Amino acid sequence: MKDLETKNLRIRKFKIEDAKDVYENLATEKKLADSLDYNVHRNIEETKRVIFSYIKEYETGELVWALEEKETNTVIGIINAQEMSRKNKCCRIKFAMALKWKESTYMEEALKKVINYLFNIEDFNIVISNFYDGNKELTQKKESILQNVGMRKEACLRNRKINEISGESENRLIYSITKEEIA
Repeated sequence: MKDLETKNLRIRKFKIEDAKDVYENLATEKKLADSLDYNVHRNIEETKRVIFSYIKEYETGELVWALEEKETNTVIGIINAQEMSRKNKCCRIKFAMALKWKESTYMEEALKKVINYLFNIEDFNIVISNFYDGNKELTQKKESILQNVGMRKEACLRNRKINEISGESENRLIYSITKEEIA
């Protein structure tokens, strides 16, 4: 896995020293946790364990990047390529941006760079992203980001999750982009 860079971001491997930024900006945000289907971290030690697992997974080829804002040297986001199938040349990306930076175009900047890396270096033919639509504000933002990087909405899987807080059904939205679409 290579470290990448854009005008505003360092897209790099996680370090254990990132725990404070990750805990404060990402791991304790309930809105993000609901959208991405993970549990809010109870303490910084839990965040350190997750980061340590990322570091260990680099040895097996895991593709998970910290998004570090150059101006402040603060980790403000994450992009993770998961469910990679070398045989089928596809992977799924999961991403999150700290809410404080959600109005920036940083995620589009990072995703474009990572998607190009996945197509041109890792040799995937399709990149997929999916998430739950329970938080309307975040859903609109995520859909806008994905469309801005050239991804298309493929499906809406209806009523796939019950939100633990609201008790409401949530849909799972699926977006994708192929190598040919960015060529």
